[in-house]
Amino acid sequence: MDDIRHRDLSEIPEGEMTLEERRELKRRFEEFVGLMRRPAVAGSIGKPASQKKTKRWNPAAMGKRH
Repeated sequence: MDDIRHRDLSEIPEGEMTLEERRELKRRFEEFVGLMRRPAVAGSIGKPASQKKTKRWNPAAMGKRH
């Protein structure tokens, strides 16, 4: 018997999933969400997200000559 953690569950319709498969799918989703919410993921690999202030884009100001 194969380990459910390594099984491809993407092709199984939700209505045909067993309780064990649904629990594993939920666990994978929660793990994914946890990884996406980590601050280090927002920036470069291993570096925190930049704290530099973003300049507001103003198309009218861009067209003016200095």
